[in-house]
Amino acid sequence: MNTIDWNEIANNAAKQTDDELGSQLAHLTNLKLVEVESFIAESKITNANAIKVLQIIDNAALANNIKAVKIETIENGINFLTKLASKVI
Repeated sequence: MNTIDWNEIANNAAKQTDDELGSQLAHLTNLKLVEVESFIAESKITNANAIKVLQIIDNAALANNIKAVKIETIENGINFLTKLASKVI
């Protein structure tokens, strides 16, 4: 009976998730995938935290100053947002 390499499965799932996030951001921003991968790496943010930042930005019910405070509490959130803004502006 073959043994299951759970670490390999977990690593493959994480990579697939990374690829999907990068692909979705590229589509939403009209950036090239390589540009998205670059600014995510430069900002040193985790995918989970990047998604949190994007959810906060997308929340129309929050005032901008509240969004800023919430993003500030996310590790590398400001750095990610700055890198993202520099690419789309």
